[in-house]
Amino acid sequence: MVSIILPTYNRGAFLQDCIGSVLQQKGVDFELIVVDDGSEDDTSEVVAAFGDERIRYYRRPHTGYTSRMKNFAIRRCSGEFLAFIDSDDMWKAGKLDLQLELLAARPDIGFSITDITVFRENTILKEDTYGLRDTVECVSIFSRLARNRMLVYNPTLVMRKSCLDRTGFFDESMRSGDHDFNMRLAYHYKAGVIYEPLLMRRLHDSNMSEEMSFENYAEYLSTFERLYQGEMIDRNCVKKARGNAFFKLGELYAGERRWREARKNYFLALKNDLFHGRCYRSLLKSWSLQGRG
Repeated sequence: MVSIILPTYNRGAFLQDCIGSVLQQKGVDFELIVVDDGSEDDTSEVVAAFGDERIRYYRRPHTGYTSRMKNFAIRRCSGEFLAFIDSDDMWKAGKLDLQLELLAARPDIGFSITDITVFRENTILKEDTYGLRDTVECVSIFSRLARNRMLVYNPTLVMRKSCLDRTGFFDESMRSGDHDFNMRLAYHYKAGVIYEPLLMRRLHDSNMSEEMSFENYAEYLSTFERLYQGEMIDRNCVKKARGNAFFKLGELYAGERRWREARKNYFLALKNDLFHGRCYRSLLKSWSLQGRG
């Protein structure tokens, strides 16, 4: 059995599409565990309307921490495998079966991920993000993640539950904890990467944009600092990560025209990565734009 974990909060408008895409996965024995973070909309009614015995619904007090919702669900899972989906996204038909076939054929890998298609309303914004098609690769992706050359999209993740014995659960001090969890998973286990966009990732006004938020970059930094302290990455790798994170934070502050905070982060980025070309350009641009009022 596969235990599919679906955390949600006030996503009643999208849940029907999301859950429907899970229920259309054929040839797979699964349970769908929906953890509601105290929604104030019609979430419970949308879930109940499916009337499917494979769906288990839990309503929790609101915290805003998806890490805690996922751990709550994991502790109630019956499956040999774990899968994750966000409540505003959709799986394409056959996704789960393809990944389970790969995991069955390759006992040396601990988890599988796929590419994604990004859309907004009825418009496809990106057909794929990895830039490859019709290829499967079974390999350690940890070094790619550590050097920001690859990103794991959690709603594509299918993993052996036994991997938790080495990785542990999501860090509940983090609001999301996805990046931290994925790095630990990739450090201990090889991945089966299916270079096919099997997830439809929805962008809309009430979710995060394609850029991470201030808090997400704080989690990103914390993740790399922990990896460095645990001697899982070297000093050069953590300095590159700091440079990238501080630069991105500077860009976020600049977008809000908070020039002092933007320049502070640009300088921190250059302190860690002196050859960050884009950072120099953004720093000069911040003075120019501030001078124009």
